[in-house]
Amino acid sequence: MGYEAKQPVDIPVADFLELEFYLMDVRPGVKTEAFIAELVNRWLKTELERRDLKDRGHSLRGFQWKSIFLPEGTNLRTSYCSVIEFAKVVGDRIVAEDGAMLTPSQFANRRAKGRNAWRFVWLRFPGDDYWIRAEDRRLRCDDLLSKQSKTRGELSKAVSRGGPEHLT
Repeated sequence: MGYEAKQPVDIPVADFLELEFYLMDVRPGVKTEAFIAELVNRWLKTELERRDLKDRGHSLRGFQWKSIFLPEGTNLRTSYCSVIEFAKVVGDRIVAEDGAMLTPSQFANRRAKGRNAWRFVWLRFPGDDYWIRAEDRRLRCDDLLSKQSKTRGELSKAVSRGGPEHLT
């Protein structure tokens, strides 16, 4: 491994020690400096995605997975027996880290068979800080579609009765 230039960053000693002791308990062997660098890199990547979304808007390309749309740049994650795998929506395809193009089901079942992708795939949409389980996202989308259908139905009934003022 070659030389890597580094720049010291000052943080309060109490904060550094608290993080160091915490890592000793939950992630033994992880160096505090490496952990901080990983956090900064993740944060910066998310912020750059947000800025890109703000500048260019949401992508028109992406992958349609049943009732949910995964815009280009959406990250997918799954794990099996402590092996974590990642994929990303590139154009209109899901591409694994090794370059394989997969469906969500194929991605969920690379290490094990018979797994329901809705339950075993997690999603992080461009500009989001958090991961959401695919099934939870699908339920949220289905609820939203149901509410929209109900509202449209009420609106069309009101219009047929003479206008939106009949919506009460």
